[in-house]
Amino acid sequence: MRPNWLFATEPSIGILMLAPFADFAALPEGIAGWLWLLALGIVHTGLMYVLLYGNIQKLPTSLTGALSFIYPIVALLVDFLAFGQQLEIVQGVGVAAILVAAAGSTLGWGHRKGIRTPFPSVAASEKRS
Repeated sequence: MRPNWLFATEPSIGILMLAPFADFAALPEGIAGWLWLLALGIVHTGLMYVLLYGNIQKLPTSLTGALSFIYPIVALLVDFLAFGQQLEIVQGVGVAAILVAAAGSTLGWGHRKGIRTPFPSVAASEKRS
């Protein structure tokens, strides 16, 4: 699937699903607020989508999965660095679980020779890349 198609459809579906929960009384006032909001949506999110989905086909499946799970950790780190938001214990446990799972997925922990995979074509394509 082309990155621009994902960039158009995924946020649009998100907007429709989250619209009932939006506080429309808290919309930005003035042009500056709207420009900042547009920059956040188009530059930051749009650029991330194009870079991610434009290159995702070139990465092995296990690495793609690991990187997609690390995204929330980066969000927590930015929240801490930019706003001083402290990590709660349950979030710390979640971060540790994500990092262990990503490392295991990337490094092949638990994969043993002779074990049949439910998707042999996927396993074969990963071996080739």
